Amino acid sequence: MKQNRLAITVLITIPLLLLATFSAQSETEQSGTEAGATVSEISTASDAVDSEDKAEATGLDIVMDGSSLEAFEKSMEQVKETSTAAEYKALKGALDYLLLYDLGAKRNKAKLAERLNGRTGNEIIKRVGWGKSR
Repeated sequence: MKQNRLAITVLITIPLLLLATFSAQSETEQSGTEAGATVSEISTASDAVDSEDKAEATGLDIVMDGSSLEAFEKSMEQVKETSTAAEYKALKGALDYLLLYDLGAKRNKAKLAERLNGRTGNEIIKRVGWGKSR
């Protein structure tokens, strides 16, 4: 009888210990990922400032002005004038994709422009994540 109790206790305790161990490890990885995202956001903002200080950017390196829909459209015109047709088409495709699937934009071009304010065309295309294996 005592052996059965001991076996049941062991069978219950081991999975609980494993669960606690993996939960703690998962929380550590998530906080590390969040810290990495914060660092990348800071570096993106500093890159935008650096690109303004340098000679005027061209093509997909132009920083998009999302302060209003009209300003965003002007930025798109600048990209169109200074990039190849394939680059512009890729950016337009990424914007169309984000307009449909970015839940924060809610299929509203003005909100999407606001959400993309300060990003370059390359960053917008990377945000979509095309070409990544899943």
